[in-house]
Amino acid sequence: MFAGYSSIETNNHNFHFAPHITGFGLDYDENGYGINIGGVRNLNQYFGIVGLFDAHFSSNHFVLDYVPGRCSQPPCAKVGQGTDIDPSLFRFTAGPEVAFRNRTRVTPFADVLFGLAHSHATFSTTGPVLTLSRLDAESGFAVNFAAGLEVRVAHGFSFRGSIDYGKAFVGSSALPSQLVDSIGFSSGLLFRFH
Repeated sequence: MFAGYSSIETNNHNFHFAPHITGFGLDYDENGYGINIGGVRNLNQYFGIVGLFDAHFSSNHFVLDYVPGRCSQPPCAKVGQGTDIDPSLFRFTAGPEVAFRNRTRVTPFADVLFGLAHSHATFSTTGPVLTLSRLDAESGFAVNFAAGLEVRVAHGFSFRGSIDYGKAFVGSSALPSQLVDSIGFSSGLLFRFH
């Protein structure tokens, strides 16, 4: 079993929150962070099955300035309308892993995982113009490729790190399905139970 930190860089994504509210060009890694939790069942010295859950959280905050009412004589006082768009990407995947176990403390591995991706984003704005909150969510297919190393620290305890490349086919129900490409890394602790 392993758990740790995960970070991804994704391409831009479009979110649809209401008929006239669409967030364009946002991604899942702005000021973001992520986690991963998984398990490996070794079938023999070289092959195993991996199950992985990873979650990535992002936040986008900006202020829209507007001039309330009519302004007949500049300079006109501006009022700010705070807006937040917070997308999240969740992936549940499983698949085969190849590990090159040897007599050293370092074990290289590679895996290919397939499963489900879920995109979830909230839009909220609070200010003098209006207060509004909307949600956009969609699920789709996910695939993830990873290569990395396990470094044994002590009996039953290792450090696990990998470089990951993933694809998720998610999008708003009001927009065409979108491909989310991601590249990133994950690192964490691996506990072995014999």
